[in-house]
Amino acid sequence: MADFKSEIEDGVEKAREAVEDGVDSARRRFQKLGDEAQDRYKKVSADVRKGAERASSEIRRGAERARETYGEVSENAQKTYERVRSEAGNLSREVSLYVRDNPAKSVLIAAGAGFLLGLVARGRRGRYDDEE
Repeated sequence: MADFKSEIEDGVEKAREAVEDGVDSARRRFQKLGDEAQDRYKKVSADVRKGAERASSEIRRGAERARETYGEVSENAQKTYERVRSEAGNLSREVSLYVRDNPAKSVLIAAGAGFLLGLVARGRRGRYDDEE
């Protein structure tokens, strides 16, 4: 019976050692998986940070280009406005001088232009009236 008891104790001891080895092996595998997951997380985190920095840089460059373009367009619009305003003033003065120098001719030209505009407006109105 003593041999049987000793064999059981040996078997129990071997089983305990096997379980401890299995637990240690599983712990090492889980630790390795945890380390790999942490390394992947760090890499992904770094990649995301780099992408965000790159996107931020591109946004800043785009905003700067937009400001420059807006400035150029604004400046060109202001110059064009001033030129048109000046030319309109010149044209107004020239028309006033022409009317003062040629009053009869100016009245006839204005009457003719009014007559033609009246015909055009009446012609369109007449067409629309016929369609109804």
